[in-house]
Amino acid sequence: MQNNLNVFMDTIYSAPVWVQEVIYLDIKTSLENRLASVAQNDRDSFYPVFVPLLTFKGKRELETHECNHHINIYKYLEAVSNQLRVIDITLNNFWTLEESSQYLCECIKNELIQPPQDTVLMAAIFYIAGEIRIGEYVKRLNKINAEELDDVLRKQKQHNQEHPEEKLRTGEIMVSMGYVANKDIDKILFTKEEAKKRFIPDNLLKKPQNVQSNPTQNNSDNNADIIQELTAQNQKLTAENKLLKDKLRAIFNIQNRNK
Repeated sequence: MQNNLNVFMDTIYSAPVWVQEVIYLDIKTSLENRLASVAQNDRDSFYPVFVPLLTFKGKRELETHECNHHINIYKYLEAVSNQLRVIDITLNNFWTLEESSQYLCECIKNELIQPPQDTVLMAAIFYIAGEIRIGEYVKRLNKINAEELDDVLRKQKQHNQEHPEEKLRTGEIMVSMGYVANKDIDKILFTKEEAKKRFIPDNLLKKPQNVQSNPTQNNSDNNADIIQELTAQNQKLTAENKLLKDKLRAIFNIQNRNK
C-alpha cells in the first residue's frame, strides 16, 4: 500500500523553496491562530504521529482472525504491524481521524494494541473516538480534578433543569466557574470537529500515467469481465427459457382445443 501522506508531501517537496517557505509560514500562522499550543507540543506526544504497537494477542489475532472482528480492525492491525503512524494509517484508508480513533480504541480495549504510556495521548485518542466526554477529557488533561468535575456536572444539571430554554454545555460551565480558559475549550471543541473531516487530496485520486497496473488490479479487472460475461449469459438463458415456455404453452392450448 502506498503511503498517501508521502504522495501529498512529495507534491510540496517538489515545489521551489520559495513556495515551500510561503506554505510553511501560512500554515504556521493558521495553526498559531486556531491552535496556539500546537507549536509547543512535544512531537512524541502529538497524537497523529503516534506509532501504535501490537500486543502478542494482536499479532495472533492478525494471523488467525479467530475473533471475527470488523474488517477495518484487521486493516488497522495490519498497518500497525508495518509500524505506521496514526496519520499514515488514517490517510491510507481514507478514514477520518474520528473513525481511525474508534478502531484504535477498539483494538486497545480488546488488548490487540498496547495503550500509550502518555496519559494525555491516551485521553486524546478516547476523546476523539467519542469514548469519553469533554469533562472527563479535561480531567485527564489535569486541568481539573474529580471533585471539580463533579461540581461542574452538578451545576450544569441544576442550571439546565431551572432554565430548559437556555441549556449550557459542560465546557461553558467549566469556563464560567473559572476552571478552564475559554480559548482552551474552543481548541478542544475545534479539534473534535476537525477530526470528523475526511482528507483526500485530488492528486491521490488520479492514477499516474506512467504507473502500470499491479496484479491485484489486473485480477479485479478480470473478475469484472467474468462477472459481466456471466451476467450476459444468464440474461440469454432467461430469454431462451421464456421463449421455450411460451412455445410449450401454445402447444398445450392447441391440444386442449383438439380434445
